[in-house]
Amino acid sequence: MVSQPIEKKPVGTSGLPFIGSMVDFARNPIQFITGLQADYGDVAAFSLLGNKSVLVSNPHDVERVLLETGKRYDNGKQTGSHTMETILGNGLVTSEGDFWKRQRKLIAPSFHHQSIKKYAEQIVTYSQDLAATWQNGAVRDVHQDMMTLTQRIIMKVLFDVDVRDNTGEASEAFDAMMKAMGAEQTSIEAILPNFIPTRSRSRMQAGVTYINGMLMEIIEKRRTETSTRHDLLTMLMETRDDEGQPMSTNQLLDEIRTLYLAGHETTATTLSWAWMLISQNPDVYAKLEAEVDRVLEGRAPTADDVGQLTYCNAVIKESLRYYPVAWITRRVPLEDVEIGGYHIDKGTFVFLSPWVLHHDPRWFDQPERFMPERWLKDKAEQPMREAYIPFGGGPRVCIGNGFAMMESVLILAALVQQFHVAVLPEQRLDIELAGTLRPKFGLNAKLTGRGG
Repeated sequence: MVSQPIEKKPVGTSGLPFIGSMVDFARNPIQFITGLQADYGDVAAFSLLGNKSVLVSNPHDVERVLLETGKRYDNGKQTGSHTMETILGNGLVTSEGDFWKRQRKLIAPSFHHQSIKKYAEQIVTYSQDLAATWQNGAVRDVHQDMMTLTQRIIMKVLFDVDVRDNTGEASEAFDAMMKAMGAEQTSIEAILPNFIPTRSRSRMQAGVTYINGMLMEIIEKRRTETSTRHDLLTMLMETRDDEGQPMSTNQLLDEIRTLYLAGHETTATTLSWAWMLISQNPDVYAKLEAEVDRVLEGRAPTADDVGQLTYCNAVIKESLRYYPVAWITRRVPLEDVEIGGYHIDKGTFVFLSPWVLHHDPRWFDQPERFMPERWLKDKAEQPMREAYIPFGGGPRVCIGNGFAMMESVLILAALVQQFHVAVLPEQRLDIELAGTLRPKFGLNAKLTGRGG
């Protein structure tokens, strides 16, 4: 018996002529997508600048879309973000098809569990260096501290370069890029042609030029060295594809720029939200300090401790649930598809939102409560695996997720061991969608030494 084609179309909001729901989306993207799911269900239709779009919010449907990426879906590069492609080039985040598969295969060994363990000692050392600049009773912007720390770590991991005293210009360039991503999502720039040089676009281009120059200088210097290094850049320069060919200089630049940018923003922001959330939940903070003291007994954490710091891991996992840094992603079907019983046309923008999934009471008990304990239950009692996607899923799951978790746990443990961080009660906690989900006004906190 031949199955009948699905003809049912998803319902939703049509918005305004031409621009669709762009104004509402740009004004408050999270409020818009949350309301869209609440009003129209798990496959909700809308329009953005003439592009047919749907928001998919059932975990099983989301998982299937992610798993079929590369077969029935791509990540939408052909209709993608001009800003993201300018910043990341043809790196692992933006590339497609066989080329992406080749690059993923070349880079994957660098992020194998055994490969990343060797960076643990450096992560802890740099965390202790930061703690050495903290003073008892001082007030610090811990979000900025986390950004500076993770930038220093990723530069050491990628390039074996220590930028402890020289992160300012790179940070400004990076910030310009991230703000341009946010502007493309949430301002009039979404409807302006790419050739119009707005302020944020001009600052972004200057930032890309600066970062490219910095990275090319490192690459060229590395090519003249005779000594052997063991950083990720060396591994990428030495790797060969099945035909024995190395990466081109342009591709190498795109890949390391992608890893550099993605490798510190996400971890820094996750840690910032973690500091805020544990500050707001003193009982959680007390359990975290107790575990760090019990497991480490005053010594520095190591890679072998990561698995033993179960509550610390749970705090990071719950922070990623509550504030998923990569709060939304998109796929585009390469053919007509069926999602949740609805017909979806080829070329439709299919949006998947970790924020919506992670805050849905159907999948998470009391989703607006910060409860690390939910991750310490028996597997059968933990939240549905498909509903928790802070690193995406399917073949394009974040290649650095293992490194990010290890880094976050080690940094949190190393700093909790030495200081109590209390975010000031008057701190404004607005969200800024600058490519990722950041604390808009930083995170000022009072530091109290814990006596070693």
